[in-house]
Amino acid sequence: MKQILTSIIVCFAAIPAMAQNKADIEVSYRYSHPVQTMRSAEPDVTNQYILLTDGSRSKFYSPKTEFIDSIESTPEGFEKFNTFKRICYEKKQSDQIPRVDGSFYITKSKSDDNMLTYDIASATKFRWEEQVPHIEWNVTDSTMNLLGYECFMAIADYHGREWTVWFAPEIPVSDGPWKLCGLPGIILQAECDGGQYRFVADGIQQARNPEYRIYGKEKWEPIKREEFWQLRRECLDNPSRNSRTGGNIVVYKGITYTKYLPKEVVDYIETDY
Repeated sequence: MKQILTSIIVCFAAIPAMAQNKADIEVSYRYSHPVQTMRSAEPDVTNQYILLTDGSRSKFYSPKTEFIDSIESTPEGFEKFNTFKRICYEKKQSDQIPRVDGSFYITKSKSDDNMLTYDIASATKFRWEEQVPHIEWNVTDSTMNLLGYECFMAIADYHGREWTVWFAPEIPVSDGPWKLCGLPGIILQAECDGGQYRFVADGIQQARNPEYRIYGKEKWEPIKREEFWQLRRECLDNPSRNSRTGGNIVVYKGITYTKYLPKEVVDYIETDY
């Protein structure tokens, strides 16, 4: 254990040097989670996300969603994309239309201790600010190999959930998927208690053309974090505010519920709202 702690301390010392070198890397993750209509307690939806980071700033995003947002960020692009979709529907080729794959973006900036979340509720784009998380991690001596890197396990509570993560000191970047960060090595796997939300890295490479901006970010309305998740909840009860399919009944472990499962069974990734 003493050797492990020594190596981790050395990695912490290497993080500032890497930040100065501005080595942009990309880590791709599979993000598994329950359907956000809360009609299932299983992580049966999987999105592909990318963490782009240079050690001092980062962006966590869905490349498919960003592609669409980049097209629709200008009036001309928005009009052309709508025309393209109309033609596809007329030709019965709707499978050719690009689809979003995940709704949110997370950006972190260590220089000004700022983290921004961009997400959608009630068919409206919202954004809110937080400080870069200062999570109190409990680092253990458990190890696992991920993508060829020796990873150590750490556990902490964050936004209402207990998270178990695996980080790689060989890559001294103090960042990770979603809002998770603060360890002496990049987080390659993270899972909340119960396994309903999970991030697993499936690739890592040097970024060729790093792009940290959020397309059309001026169109995202400001909101408080707690208000955003409360609005998401309200949308479950009010079909007119959010499209919902699948009927009014859902059965879980032999118990019948109306509309969706209760918070005690399944909730959003952040539960402290």
